[in-house]
Amino acid sequence: MGYQLFDKKMMLQLGAQMGLRPDRIADASEDEHVAQSLLERMFASDVRGRRFQVQSDAREAMSVAQVQELINAAYDWGNMIIVGRGAQVVLAGKPDVLHVRVVAPVELRIRRWQARERLTADGARQKVQERDRAHSDFVKRFFGADIDDAALYDLVIRTAKIAPAAAADLIVKALAALPARAE
Repeated sequence: MGYQLFDKKMMLQLGAQMGLRPDRIADASEDEHVAQSLLERMFASDVRGRRFQVQSDAREAMSVAQVQELINAAYDWGNMIIVGRGAQVVLAGKPDVLHVRVVAPVELRIRRWQARERLTADGARQKVQERDRAHSDFVKRFFGADIDDAALYDLVIRTAKIAPAAAADLIVKALAALPARAE
């Protein structure tokens, strides 16, 4: 279909076009984000810990701002698949962008993690819970949005009942229904 994946390689390519040095491009994504409670951030164990937390928060916010710029550059490039990174918020309101959320029940995701990563049920459950918290916190913290807000998405697919091939077909059909991109 002529789409490209917005990955680290694509970010470097777009960054180069924007005049950014490759070593200065940070890939802020919810997969790398670690959710901390407000109390954990406020009450770091000592002054040094609080100072480090503030510096870390500032670096992360700068990385997110840069990723937002790169997401917008990817939109300008066209025909891009952007997974996560708050793109459902950054590109909200663009009539020629399809926002898709793929979901599955927790128990199914746990079984999938177990099979894919050869984890115990407890290990997979912990991984799923950590990722869910991190994804939710990332979008809430940096974009002020609730990842579970259905209004952020044009299409939500539950993969408990819909096979991957059928889900892909739904996405392709939904893409075909979008208005043409204004040039």
